[in-house]
This record gives sequence, C-alpha cells and structure tokens, in this order.
Amino acid sequence: MGRFRAQPVGMDVDRGAIKAVQVSNRGGDHTLRHVGYRSLPPGTITGGEVADHDLLASEIADFWSTHGFKGKNVILGVSNQKVVVRLLDFPRMDPDDLKSAIGFEAQDHIPMPLDEAVLDYVVLGPQQEGSDLDRILIVAAQKDMVSRYASAMRAAGLRPAGVDVKALSLLRSALPETLFDEGATLLLDIGGEITNLVISQGGNPTLTRFIVGGADHLVQAIAEVADIPEDEAERHLMNPEVRLGDYPAEPPELDAGDADETADETSGETPNGTSVGNEAEPDGLDPALRFDIRRSLEDSVQVMAEDVQRSIEYHYSQPGAQDVSQVFVSGEGALVAGLDRYMGELLGISTRRANPLQKLAANRSNVSDEQLLVMEPVLAVALGLAIEDP
Repeated sequence: MGRFRAQPVGMDVDRGAIKAVQVSNRGGDHTLRHVGYRSLPPGTITGGEVADHDLLASEIADFWSTHGFKGKNVILGVSNQKVVVRLLDFPRMDPDDLKSAIGFEAQDHIPMPLDEAVLDYVVLGPQQEGSDLDRILIVAAQKDMVSRYASAMRAAGLRPAGVDVKALSLLRSALPETLFDEGATLLLDIGGEITNLVISQGGNPTLTRFIVGGADHLVQAIAEVADIPEDEAERHLMNPEVRLGDYPAEPPELDAGDADETADETSGETPNGTSVGNEAEPDGLDPALRFDIRRSLEDSVQVMAEDVQRSIEYHYSQPGAQDVSQVFVSGEGALVAGLDRYMGELLGISTRRANPLQKLAANRSNVSDEQLLVMEPVLAVALGLAIEDP
C-alpha cells in the first residue's frame, strides 16, 4: 500500500478538551488515520476563546507529542460570539464584481468593523430553482480572536492551515447524504460550553447559530438541584441509570425500613449489568438522587429545546423554507442517556444521535472500532474539520 498524503488535522478545541482527527482521501473515500483526545485544565478556553495563550500552546504541544499525526497542518474550528454567519442573496455576477458587492453589503449585516474581521464567503448556488439570485454564505470572525488561536498553534510548533466554523463542519460529518432531498435537517452539537446549530436544506445551510450552554451547564444544573459537588455531578451526567423521560412524576419516598428492604431486594445485577446493593454503592444510584438528576437535566434540555424551536421558527420565516423533518444530535451532550429522544418529544420532530462514522470507508487509526463507537458523538466537529470539501 502506498503512503497517504498528509491531509490537515481537524482540531476542535473547547473549554473541556482538545479533539483531533486526521483522515486520508482516495477516490472520494475517507479513511480514518489518527484520533486524539486530551482534557484541558480549567481556564484555558472560556466562552470559546483563548483565555490563557501560553497554557493552550503548552497543552497542544504536549498533546501533539504523544500522538502520531502526520504533518503539522491544522484546520481549527471556532465557535463563539465573535463569529458571525450570514446568508445573503445577490444578483448573479462575475467573481470580481461579487467580491466587491459583498465587501460593500457586508457592512450592513456584520456587527463588527470589517477592518477588524476576517471575512470569507462561499457561493451556494441559486436562491431557489429558476432564480437569478445566488445564495451567498458569508462568514466573519474577529481578527484578534482568530490570531490568538493561530498564535498558540504556532507556539506549539503547528501550522494553522485554515479556520472553519464548527457548526458548518457538521454538514460534512453529521448530515446523512440520503436526507438531501427529504426536507430540512437540523444538526445540533452540544459541546462543553457552546451548542452549535445548523439547519440544512438540499445539503446547504439555511441557518447557523451558536447557543451559549452545553454539557458544562448540564453538570451545573445537576449540582444545584441535587446539591452535590460539580465533580460528582459530572460523573453522573452520562450515567446510563439516568435516562431522560423515563421516571415517575414524583420522587420516591422511602423510610429507613423501606430503604433497607429495597437494598436487600436489589442486590445483584440490573438488566444492564450494573451491580447494586450495599457493596456496590458507587455503581447504584439512590432513587431520590436519580430523580433529582433527571429533573435537573430535563429542565435544562427544555430550555435548550426552546432555543432550538426559535431557530426552527426563524428558518420557516425564510422564503422557500421546507419543514424540518429530522434532528441529529452530537457532542458531549449526545452521550446523556435519552437526551435525543427527549429532545425529539419536546420538538415534535424525529431526533436521534448523529452517526459521523458513516462518512468513513475504513478505520486505520490508533483507536479500535469499539473505542471509536464510544467516542463518535464528541468527534463530530473534528471529523467535519478534517474532511475536505469535494
């Protein structure tokens, strides 16, 4: 077998971790070559921006030295309040005239001085069939924010080969190709502290949003409602015993005698194989605690669903908008048991966990197929960054 050309590494950096993916491409088929994941110390990234430049550079350098990525080129994903995505319609014109027109028109749609922004655009095609207007995707990002990321990359010995919007990267990793002609599809990546949302129609984006709040906010909600430390709440966030939408309306009430009897009766294994009982206290949840965790998560997901619903309603207000028929969830939040189903119940739309691995023809990486399935939801952005546009 020949050596694969070293394509840029897709790198997703957020408050919680560095996630990186490298693929090779042959004949349109993508093969996974390497995967990396590293938790970040608190205070490295805040609000999607570099909070501690030197710490991030050091963490990236250490991360890179422990992995076998080929080359030094990196495509970085960004998602924060200093990134703006707009969809505008322009009369069809030659590229030079279009560039000038966008530079002039963008001033009225980008809420930052253009001389302080990195501006890019992509022609998506006709606004609708038979139209003489072209739909243009315009992306603007504050120069200083991008520069701090790029500087940390260079300090770590890497070469920033490009910057992309995290939400848009989901179109390459989480959007099933079979749905291009089946109405509109909403992709929702619930990251550490920011949730990325994109609605796609015909394979092109019609709406992109960044929602403040993610898995970290779910952890905080658990800690507050259950009155437990955040590190304990984080352990419970993805506990399979806590499944959203699957509990009684009222918390169980047990007196001391009932509690002892219940503990004796449930000693052994549950259907999912977890041990419960006095000797397995860390693996079994107190019913009242389980109730509080579920309640806190469901309350938080309801707030998130309201944000998503507002985005859907805005999509419907646009000319030519089709019904959103499917929602796909990725990111750390997708690992919460039952979150996709519960979100679907709230939205009244079929919702399921995204399957980014469907974009890969083969796995030739440092991670086994079994491990990859576990990591799949959190790799959606990094994989989308790593996959080059055709």
